[in-house]
Amino acid sequence: LKMNPPIRYQKDKEILWKRLHDGTVNCIATDHAPHTLENKAKGFPHAYSGMPGVETSLPVMLTHAANGECTIEQVVQWMSSNVAECYGMIGKGKLEEGYDGDIVLVDLKKELLVEDKNAWSTVGWNPFAGKTLVGWPILTVVAGIPVFERNDSTGPKGRCIVEPGQAGSPLVMTPWN
Repeated sequence: LKMNPPIRYQKDKEILWKRLHDGTVNCIATDHAPHTLENKAKGFPHAYSGMPGVETSLPVMLTHAANGECTIEQVVQWMSSNVAECYGMIGKGKLEEGYDGDIVLVDLKKELLVEDKNAWSTVGWNPFAGKTLVGWPILTVVAGIPVFERNDSTGPKGRCIVEPGQAGSPLVMTPWN
């Protein structure tokens, strides 16, 4: 699957881990490029670049933590506090007075098989389909308002609790840090 930058070889993965651990790379963020498999199969250079990744990015990293490749605290830094600082996201990245109160509660023992049928992406596929990941969000809170839940009654996909636009506010950002 074509994506940029490409992470083709084991050496690429090892260097990324090394740079995360030594602080050269201090945050993990992902865009969401939901292209159909048909568009992805067009062959180089015509294949669309990118893939759906937002909905599994946290469980992927928590699976790495469960496997001993990093700590949960590092995942929080790399995917929350450092991202907010790096991108100048005012009111984000911390649970402190004056901040927005965004939080994701995770069941660190919850293992789920990634299946395309549970994808939230409109393209209906996930690059991690067939893999079992651990550490799934069970509740997402935006500006103090619960917006998403995953439990026995919702099934593995989970469900939105509020309609789009009913929680949070436009993101205020300062120049790149």
